[in-house]
Amino acid sequence: MRKLNASELQAVQQSILKKEIYAVELLGEIYDHYLSHLENLPEEKFDEELEALDQKWTYAYCHKIQSELNKNIQKSIRSTQWTLIKSYFSWPKMAFTLALVGILTLLVNILTWKMQVIILFLVPLVYLVGFMLYITYRSRKKTKAIRTLFGNSGIRVRSVFSNHFTSYLTLPLHFYNVFLNLPRVFGLDKLVPDYLVNYLSVTCCFIVVIHSLSSYEAWKLKSKSAFV
Repeated sequence: MRKLNASELQAVQQSILKKEIYAVELLGEIYDHYLSHLENLPEEKFDEELEALDQKWTYAYCHKIQSELNKNIQKSIRSTQWTLIKSYFSWPKMAFTLALVGILTLLVNILTWKMQVIILFLVPLVYLVGFMLYITYRSRKKTKAIRTLFGNSGIRVRSVFSNHFTSYLTLPLHFYNVFLNLPRVFGLDKLVPDYLVNYLSVTCCFIVVIHSLSSYEAWKLKSKSAFV
């Protein structure tokens, strides 16, 4: 095994850049594959073998893998988080779930609407936004080496896993807007009995809290191997 010289490394980098890949997960895999293959060959065979690798890892083939990677990561995140969410409805986490519902119901009945928004919604949402910023920071730190190598391609190189994961973190924001903010904008909340508004408040807050907790657990599991 030999070390590739600077011009050979540059040739590998330029070859991979032509494939216009943005996923750091795939870029890292292809780059490592190229290097491990070429380092086992003599220098005089470099150009020939680099061309052979390019014929195998074609533009179309790489983009097909990138598309499959997106689908697999989305499926993995959904599956992991759904499994974690279901765990809150089985023992021993069921005790926490019942306690949470009881506390939320109590708070909704004794707090004014303004205090409900501050305590029950803004606090969890601020946590989610802070969590998203932290994940983005960690992801950029973990992918810095690959982004430095391939960042001048004109394509925003990024972690597919990090992108999908942060998108899932924003889901409670949509629940909050659709079920609580939007009706108030159109004055529909005045047509709904107070007890029903309270039920909606408890439900939405419960979703936000469970989503936040399960997202953190999913991140702890995935952060050991993924770019998050």
